Amino acid sequence: MLIALILFGLFGLAVIVVLVYVGVFKIGSDQKKAEASAAATLDALFDGRPDVTFKGHMRSMKFETVMAGAKERGYRLAHQGGDTNGAFTLMFEKI
Repeated sequence: MLIALILFGLFGLAVIVVLVYVGVFKIGSDQKKAEASAAATLDALFDGRPDVTFKGHMRSMKFETVMAGAKERGYRLAHQGGDTNGAFTLMFEKI
């Protein structure tokens, strides 16, 4: 009985490790796709409007990519907010 309980616990632990690994891999893959199309996304986002809001998360472009893209397109960060789930909101204004 004890051996079965230990084996069941090890199996559960293995399942958790696999799920975490797959989740981290998927997040990294999604972020790489977002980074690959960053130029087009940033061009559409910073299209000349006086105020722009970007809502990001772990699977979106990196914070640094958005900040550099905004600066290149004549915008500056006006406000930044975040929450406990890794999501963040950036508000930019045209310079």
